[in-house]
Amino acid sequence: MKINPIILFFAIIIITACHQQNAEKSIIKETASSKVKVCKMFQSDFVLLNPNEEGHLIQEFRFNKKGFVNELIRYGMDGEIIGRFDILGEHTPFPMPGKPEFVDTVLTVVNFDEGGNIKGKEIKMYNTLGLLIQVEFYEGDSNLVNKNTYTYDKQNMILEDIYWDVDLDKPKQKIRYKFEYFMN
Repeated sequence: MKINPIILFFAIIIITACHQQNAEKSIIKETASSKVKVCKMFQSDFVLLNPNEEGHLIQEFRFNKKGFVNELIRYGMDGEIIGRFDILGEHTPFPMPGKPEFVDTVLTVVNFDEGGNIKGKEIKMYNTLGLLIQVEFYEGDSNLVNKNTYTYDKQNMILEDIYWDVDLDKPKQKIRYKFEYFMN
């Protein structure tokens, strides 16, 4: 059996391109999540009135060089530190790339009362990279009471956690994330 050289050439190009793309993704994931030094969270409460408001600093997470959170600092409305907590463990409190929970999935959790009636449900949606992109909370089977959406940057680091006014179908509050990285 003779293989057409043109088909072989294109197959090699496609395989090489896919391998290069996967290598680039793993480099981005490694440099983004394992090099985080500080994650600062800013809260803006009046997004309906001013969608571009940066908000005020509410807390920051400090990471060790292994990529784990080791300190949490909370701030008051005046910008002063109101709490400082040492954290030991190997977990982060928000999505980080490279550790997908569910990939391209919609996960529904239904809560029932004693009579077997639906008391409420929670629907979580994940993108193809395994990052949480939306959560909806329902009272009963179909009364939407809360909705959050999440946006990420090109390195799949979380940028915004958006709380929606479900009646107006508009953002009402945003938590913005800003990262500082260790320099090698």
